Amino acid sequence: MAGSCPPRCRNFSTGFGLRRENISKMGRFRRLIPVLIGLGLVAGWWAARRRAGRNRRQPSGHRWFAAVYDLATGRFENRMLGRLRTEVAGLAEGRVLEVGVGTGANFPHYPANIRLVAIDPDPFMLRRAKRRARALGREVELVLASAEALPFRDHTFDTVVATLVFCSVADLARSLAEVRRVLRPGGTFGFIEHVRAHAGLLAQVQDAVTPVWRRVAAGCHLNRQTVEAIEAAGFDVVRLEEHALPFMPLVAGIARHPST
Repeated sequence: MAGSCPPRCRNFSTGFGLRRENISKMGRFRRLIPVLIGLGLVAGWWAARRRAGRNRRQPSGHRWFAAVYDLATGRFENRMLGRLRTEVAGLAEGRVLEVGVGTGANFPHYPANIRLVAIDPDPFMLRRAKRRARALGREVELVLASAEALPFRDHTFDTVVATLVFCSVADLARSLAEVRRVLRPGGTFGFIEHVRAHAGLLAQVQDAVTPVWRRVAAGCHLNRQTVEAIEAAGFDVVRLEEHALPFMPLVAGIARHPST
């Protein structure tokens, strides 16, 4: 028929019309892109603020580990650890720093006439230490800090005490260097630590279990060679006793900061 459009032409015209409509929609969408980006940035900022707020309300630490620590170690305290605490903490004198105070289990074993400062990186442990100090009527300055970065001047303390601490620090060598820095020359460093067995099957078991154990026990390493690390840090170990436990040796000792 004259003036009529063949089928191909009609299809092309219809398709072209749809294509122009799509282009028009894309143009409107492009105008919305800056708005969508702005909304995304605002949403991201708000989410970051909420995460920061949650982090401030829930400080890092080990809430449940702190809650069960005294219960888990109670029998061990009565059978052996309490006596060792008396032997180590009982020798403290002058201005004393306790590194890794935990729940304050050493507080009853210190002499009455010392000036005690205690640090721990876990706020949940510090809360329990504060309650224990109050119950005992002992004055203690409690500080939230890590062993790797002690917030004190050089040669501030006459005695440093650490019990069951260096198994879980992130950097053993740096922590011991900090202990030596804040301890006066000739000062006393008392410690109780579980350590790696010297050799044999027990040492191999400790090495094998440690990667899993440290994940469930607040970073505790079963296979730290802590006495050797103390000596490598420049301390003179003047007294050391070792006790064989079923799964690891336990050592208690006294070291001195060299006078020169």
